[in-house]
Amino acid sequence: MTRVTISSVLVMMCASAVLGAGDLTFMKKPSATASYSRVYVSRFAHGGADKARGLVNEHSVVGVVQGMPGGVQIAIDSAKPDATQPDLVRLDFSGKGKFTGAPTASIKMRPSGSRGATMGTVGPVIVAVKRDGQSIPVFIRGTYWKQNTSRGLSLMLTSAVEGSCKFGAKTYPVRVIDGNSNLKFTDALKPPYRPSTTMAFDRITVGDSNGAFSRNSAGSYVGQPISVDGKLYSVDISGMKIKATPMKIAGGSVKVNAPRWSCTLVGKKYYLSLTGGKAPVSVPADEYVTANYTVFTGSDPRKRCATIRGYGSYRGGKAFTVGSGQTVDLALGAPIEATVLASKRAGKVSINLMMKDPLGGRISSITTEEGKRPPAPSIDVVDKSGKTVYTAKLEYG
Repeated sequence: MTRVTISSVLVMMCASAVLGAGDLTFMKKPSATASYSRVYVSRFAHGGADKARGLVNEHSVVGVVQGMPGGVQIAIDSAKPDATQPDLVRLDFSGKGKFTGAPTASIKMRPSGSRGATMGTVGPVIVAVKRDGQSIPVFIRGTYWKQNTSRGLSLMLTSAVEGSCKFGAKTYPVRVIDGNSNLKFTDALKPPYRPSTTMAFDRITVGDSNGAFSRNSAGSYVGQPISVDGKLYSVDISGMKIKATPMKIAGGSVKVNAPRWSCTLVGKKYYLSLTGGKAPVSVPADEYVTANYTVFTGSDPRKRCATIRGYGSYRGGKAFTVGSGQTVDLALGAPIEATVLASKRAGKVSINLMMKDPLGGRISSITTEEGKRPPAPSIDVVDKSGKTVYTAKLEYG
């Protein structure tokens, strides 16, 4: 009995030593995260039945992923030499154009309805990519199309490492997501910044104390500060290790009058992905514009509430400055400035309603507590005397 107890304790100690706070391991099911990198191939060269390269069908073609570091190559091929249409995608992450033993994803072809055109669904599947003696799980899903001599391929690829990391006195689960499919997890975002939902840089996401990740989890791009519990940290990733260090830089804070919110701040020096409540959130001193934010009327992410979403002020809106020791009231969403835009063409009048936030950023959507759009507004058209001559009920478009 004693030997069993000691053995169990030793196993637990060894497991703890192998993967503790600060250690990372490859995420076995990367499809569990909604993040991905999108890759495209629009130019293909004839590959043929080339045994030395690992190609099977005489009609196989090979293309290089556009704008991808390392030159990832993809072959459109088949499992059997006599197949009349492609049924496999072969992926060479080394960029050498060698597909022997390379991971594959199936293509399910179907007619598209257009003359001479076919469409194919790639995956979804998780494949194992071998690199530096390690097996990296990669989730693949996408679309292949061919019309006459033209063809194209669009893939969503997801790979990530996960573990836990100490932020101050607390330990949280973390994921580092590959943003450009080079499987390195250390590609940092640096200025100048151009906000986009598909920037090719690696991202860090921090879960909650229960180990759960959600759309509103704290996050940042590698190389940028991350805000956890209202404090800023710099994160270092080296190999399969991650470490967060409190930042000691001149800064202030932003405060939003909402029980829950998320927002991207694009500065001259920093790019911040923030989440918070009514308490101030620390930010480095910088000049910022807002991008892609959501304001919630409820504090509990598990309960539905009304929301306001905005594109932010980074395109034509106003900037604001946070100085050292300064707290800035950041007005996201309300109060909303509504402007009626009317144009006349060929005897017809088109009326649109433009909604902007206090920084001049466009409002993208508003939902009620039931998760629905609010009733569409009506506009009265009046003559010079003030008499209503027509009432127009706007439609969402």
